[in-house]
Amino acid sequence: MIKFHLKFELLLLSGLLLTGRLSAQTDAAQAPAVQRWLPKNSRYVPDVKAFMQLWSIYSTDMKVYNTNSGKYEAVDDRFNVSFRRARLAFAGEPYNHLKYNVVLFYDQAGRDALSSGVGAVNKADPVVGIWDAFVQWKISKNESLNLVGGWFRPQMQRESITSGWSSTSFEKSMSQNYLRTHLVGTGPGRAAGLNLGGLLTKNKISLNYNLGIFNPITASLSGTSVGKKYAPLLVGRTSLSLGDPEFQKYGISYDINFFNKRKGVSLDLNIARQGETELFQSSTAYGPGLLLNWGPLNFDGEWMLMEREGVDSLGTFTANEASSHLRLGVNVPTGKFVLEPVFMVMKFKGEMDAKGQADAALLKMSSGEETTFDAGINWYLDGKNLKLALHYTWRNGDPGDAGDGSQVNAFFSQSGVGAIRRGNWLGLGLNAIF
Repeated sequence: MIKFHLKFELLLLSGLLLTGRLSAQTDAAQAPAVQRWLPKNSRYVPDVKAFMQLWSIYSTDMKVYNTNSGKYEAVDDRFNVSFRRARLAFAGEPYNHLKYNVVLFYDQAGRDALSSGVGAVNKADPVVGIWDAFVQWKISKNESLNLVGGWFRPQMQRESITSGWSSTSFEKSMSQNYLRTHLVGTGPGRAAGLNLGGLLTKNKISLNYNLGIFNPITASLSGTSVGKKYAPLLVGRTSLSLGDPEFQKYGISYDINFFNKRKGVSLDLNIARQGETELFQSSTAYGPGLLLNWGPLNFDGEWMLMEREGVDSLGTFTANEASSHLRLGVNVPTGKFVLEPVFMVMKFKGEMDAKGQADAALLKMSSGEETTFDAGINWYLDGKNLKLALHYTWRNGDPGDAGDGSQVNAFFSQSGVGAIRRGNWLGLGLNAIF
């Protein structure tokens, strides 16, 4: 009898609990939903793309300095196939007005260090790393106020902040390399920071502006910290467009060829400054830039002036650099495709006398002179998404008083090799974005 009552009471209790739960579920279903979190973008789909810049180049006149003989020795001319640039990009907008962009790289896979091309060399087992990683928040309802944060290029010098897939010369102007090294200490030119920027447009006039603050620890003595003395890198850029604007929405990626769809000119002004660190007393860079698109004509150019102030046993001293380029291309329709003959000239000039070059070396600056010419033709099969390029590039340099065997600039130095005189090359390239 006791067992019967116990079973009955347990059954009754279970029923009451089940009834209460069903009732609560019914009430919850009838109650209005409460949104506790920021709603996801209903149209969000992750965007994954592969970027490939496949080079096949034939190098001539490359020379390596022999420290024993004190002379440059020619290496064999050679054919080399490599991925000059190769990226895997992940992007999307998971929340309204909040975007992300993460890019992996395996650049220079297959490159022969004694070919005449530029840049570091990736080993036979290619290294993969982070190229870009940033988020972009659109603060205002229009395009006037945006915040970008993460690992990316400081917004200065159009050539630096334009990707290799948008460039119209076979290789981007090396003027960008000198500025990037000056700003952050490395050729890739990335640093961690924040950038406030926007796009203001009215009728046929638009203004693109950017103000950034970065901590370039690579531009230091150790490469791992700015040291005991700290000063952030401050960067500013404005671009005034007259006529057709460059773009309708704010972003930190740019184009050169608009395939006859733009008639306009953009006038740029760039400036950067960093205060006292353990490497220098101060570091500045500034200069103008220009982009002109007028139907089939594409013309761009820049002139960057760079300066650092240091202190040695004799007192305060200053070292200077300047880099520039001019590039001209014309779109020629060929059926449903476009051919573009292109010519570019790049010039770098630093300190030339012995004292000035010693000062520059102390401040981790380049010196001497370098000149590059590029002439060729691009065949666009799907805009910048698929392009074939056939170009010839020739270069020369002057080491100044530093003389033979010095590594004062990119013409005279190669990572993994040492002192060189860089040669010329004939290149056939494929640019693809899949």
